[in-house]
Amino acid sequence: MATDLHFSLPDVLRLAEHAVASRRHRRTYEETLTGTACPGAALEWVTDRGTYLTSNGRPRLLPDPHDDTTGHAVYAHGWGRDSDRRALARTDVGDNDFCKHLHLTGADGDPLLQMLRHATAAHYPWFVITVDGADLDVSCRTDGPTT
Repeated sequence: MATDLHFSLPDVLRLAEHAVASRRHRRTYEETLTGTACPGAALEWVTDRGTYLTSNGRPRLLPDPHDDTTGHAVYAHGWGRDSDRRALARTDVGDNDFCKHLHLTGADGDPLLQMLRHATAAHYPWFVITVDGADLDVSCRTDGPTT
């Protein structure tokens, strides 16, 4: 059964705007291993302690400008730092730590960035990552989490 991860859309748009405004972008682990250049601005979807989104823009976006020990993260509803890791492992997200880029811009323009901007302007509250087996889909929605 598919797993929907709900993130606060206004907070996600803040991350996206930071990423596109940045001149440098952090590569994923796979890009670093293969020596592949990062294609540009992206949201980083991370799973380790909880599951969350960050900006790949550098310098990183800080939640507190006086504390640079951690970057700003937007956690999925119900899957914060102290959430049950075993429960997340039982979903299609799984139990492996990872960082995947959700590219905001690309050769075809900036469809993800535009989707975030339009949905925020239309007062949609949620950015949703749907994981169904190996398939991944993103959307903006008015319906919230069921838990």
